[in-house]
Amino acid sequence: MTTSLTDRVGHLPKPQPDVQRIKTALSHGQPDRVPLAELAIAEEVMAELGGPLPPLPANPTGQQLREWAQARVGLWWRLGYDYYRVRVEIPFTVDRLPAVDTANAQNQRQWVNEHDGIIHTLADVERYTWPGRADMGLSQAEAALACLPEGMGAIGFSGGVLEWTTALMGLERFMMCLYDEPELARTVVDRVGAAILQGFELLCEMDAIFALWLGDDMGFKTATLASPEHLREYILPWHKRYAELAHRTGRLFLLHSCGHVEAIMPDLIADVGIDAKHSFEDVIMPVEEFHRRWGGKVGVMGGVDVDLLSRKSEEEVRERTLQILEACAPAGGYSCGSGNSVTNYVPARNYLAMVETVHRFNGRL
Repeated sequence: MTTSLTDRVGHLPKPQPDVQRIKTALSHGQPDRVPLAELAIAEEVMAELGGPLPPLPANPTGQQLREWAQARVGLWWRLGYDYYRVRVEIPFTVDRLPAVDTANAQNQRQWVNEHDGIIHTLADVERYTWPGRADMGLSQAEAALACLPEGMGAIGFSGGVLEWTTALMGLERFMMCLYDEPELARTVVDRVGAAILQGFELLCEMDAIFALWLGDDMGFKTATLASPEHLREYILPWHKRYAELAHRTGRLFLLHSCGHVEAIMPDLIADVGIDAKHSFEDVIMPVEEFHRRWGGKVGVMGGVDVDLLSRKSEEEVRERTLQILEACAPAGGYSCGSGNSVTNYVPARNYLAMVETVHRFNGRL
């Protein structure tokens, strides 16, 4: 008889969360066992593993917020995570393009308009309503922190400077402005960077948050999106401010960046001061190679390729996960998870196969 996914979750080891375990791994130390690390797990995947999840209405009551948070935090706990990721909602208004979600036809995906945005001129910058501290949403984060099980911590997340700037201006327009209108590019970057800094400052007022996690995709398959020189001039100084805030308040600073960013890794380590790096694709640089090159200087998070998780068999997922663990775990500084996030097109059984493999490698399953 085939075992259901919920039964398989029920057979996972008894949770023993210890926030120090993940902190040690992120600080490129050697924890007592390899911790799990994930940026996000899609709602559809979580529902397959833990049963129906309470929805969150547009204007939830306190009770609805608690029920929403408890179900999700509880599942992360049951799966074996030592932390739960929360985010500060910064209400930037951007131009998005809707499309049918091919993984779930009942939903829409929202795509940023890469060609153009709503900010074209310095006058547009002045007209735009820039979010301040009072506009930022923390209700979901607060609800999640209120129901953290004993031993678990939290990581506070925000989207990044390059991501939000290019969403506001359009990627193409921003790239042209770097050469044709650098004052406009600088002004928008600095307004965005300052808003994110305020969001991180709010997260640092929450004691359970032990790390700040910035999501700023700066590369594609073969190179950085903007030149390394432009990233050093415009984007990385803001990353450095966030890292300084984290370290000044006794927290770690983590970077999620997709794409080929090898050209700026020395800057991220020596100048920005990141504590750990996330997001890996085998076609760019397998996580083992990154760990070999940089693992002594930064923590390494994830690395099980999302393409593999999406399209291969459970057995292939187990084999690849074990291969990564055997290569990265002995030297420490490694936490295991997907190369990016557990999207809604990742079969829940494949994600669970990865999680089970980590527990088995740790001698707990």
